[in-house]
Amino acid sequence: MAVYDHPECGLTMHFDERGSAFLALGYGKATQRPAVWITTSGTAVANGHPAVIEADLESTPMILLTADRPPELRDADANQAIRQDHIFGRSVRWFFDLPAPTDVIDPTFVLTTVDQAIFRSKDGPVHLNCMFREPLAPSHEEYVPIQSARFLDWESKKTPFTAYSPGSLAFSKDSAGLEVKELVSVLESAMAASHRPMIILGRLSGEGGLIARAAEALCQRIGAVFVADISSQARLGMESNSSSPGCGIAHIDILLASEKVREFRPDCVVQFGASPLSKKLLRLLSDFQPASYVVVDHRERRVDPSHIATNRLEADPVAVFDYWADASTGPKEASLIADRRAWQKVWKGFSAKAHAWLNSDVLSTQLTEQAAATILSRHLPPNGALTLGSSNSVRHMDSFGVLDGNSVPVLTNRGASGIDGTIASAVGFASGLQKRPIVFLGDLALLYDVNSLALCASVGAIVVVINNNGGGIFSYLPVQQYTASFEPLFGTPHGLGFESAAKMFGLDYANPRSTSDFEADLLRAVSKSRSIIIEIVTDRDKNVNEARRLNAALHQRLSSSSKPGTL
Repeated sequence: MAVYDHPECGLTMHFDERGSAFLALGYGKATQRPAVWITTSGTAVANGHPAVIEADLESTPMILLTADRPPELRDADANQAIRQDHIFGRSVRWFFDLPAPTDVIDPTFVLTTVDQAIFRSKDGPVHLNCMFREPLAPSHEEYVPIQSARFLDWESKKTPFTAYSPGSLAFSKDSAGLEVKELVSVLESAMAASHRPMIILGRLSGEGGLIARAAEALCQRIGAVFVADISSQARLGMESNSSSPGCGIAHIDILLASEKVREFRPDCVVQFGASPLSKKLLRLLSDFQPASYVVVDHRERRVDPSHIATNRLEADPVAVFDYWADASTGPKEASLIADRRAWQKVWKGFSAKAHAWLNSDVLSTQLTEQAAATILSRHLPPNGALTLGSSNSVRHMDSFGVLDGNSVPVLTNRGASGIDGTIASAVGFASGLQKRPIVFLGDLALLYDVNSLALCASVGAIVVVINNNGGGIFSYLPVQQYTASFEPLFGTPHGLGFESAAKMFGLDYANPRSTSDFEADLLRAVSKSRSIIIEIVTDRDKNVNEARRLNAALHQRLSSSSKPGTL
């Protein structure tokens, strides 16, 4: 009620606690500022845990205000009273039990607690557990707090009671200090003797066009290539063409299906942001460990699933990358320059062939999952914010998304790679960026979060769901060979469609059966402001066969042509 009455507070109501927590998560990922999740007590609090786990792993700002019963009702068989203290365990940056309100508590205690919570939330979730006694409704009795001079001074201003300053590594390129230059010197030293340098843009936050341009400028200067993960913000819309390819490598996962491509592995890697999606890339680097592997990421945790990092720099990856792009001068030795240019030429050749291959008629005229990703990437509206569901959806977009569409912000909940809360996260993400939500996800992910379609109705969301009647990601795994048990245990068929769900929540609905139908439905949805579910029905077995056919077609293209360069 206090938030509702406050003129400077924005409030979004949702009847599903889990969904509302994911909405707060999406907003935090978009803005790097904490949204506040307010919920009542009991199991309502527990429903926020999946979003809190993701926020923890991705260092996403988030503040949790959970109502609780007073301490005398804990462990007393009182209704709806569970132990909420430290309920989120180590997933939160800070926990504090706020006592039930009383006139004898100095209000400055509340102010310093709130300021501490906001500061601690700058890189992850913070939990304030707020105990209350009856009556819960606002009291008509006048509240006369302890009148300290500092409190009265705070009331007359719009500034925090306690001001916190960020650490020394929170910097901008224009105000980079000694610490930043020392970080860049580590990168320069790691790359000094490299003949085959590669930069990996992992999960990042920021403006995709700026990141892509900085990456291109740096790689052109130092003779490197960069791999842009789908969640790097630089992957979609990354300019490239077969006649004059840039230094950016897309489609890395399907490229590495070719033995010919795997021969050209880097001797030095600098990774910005969290680990990339491509398992083949991670496996290549693990099997043939580069002499130097530097990871730059702001999260205070190990970012090294293959355990091969030689240097770990804890700092804002985009800021360091942007500064390095301006500061680096590249190698001076003629032999080193020649080797790096040859290395670039090889990878540019591979990238050009993959780009030309994707823009040829290789994709089926049938509406496959791969074709759906390509068509969606080609027609993303410039005012959209794209959220990709975990499992197949994010992989299809990473492998088959085009390079010449619009560059839009991309959200992937890849910290824990859960499929819950995808719709709510998408709405929160788009809300934080003041853009239109575009969602590409699977049927199970939508079923998990179907309640959050209620959030979509008024925001013009375009929800593209691949319905292959179950868990399609498992069809790629060896467990598929156990045919008797695979379908009920891993395929988990449900036999449901989403037309009724669209009607229930007031969304438009389309069910295209061909690529031309999907393209028409998508363009129609983009031109309107109404929310819509576009349901594409596919077959899991046919999807695996299509993936194998496409990999074979690219492999043949790479093998039948002359070598794109020599090292």
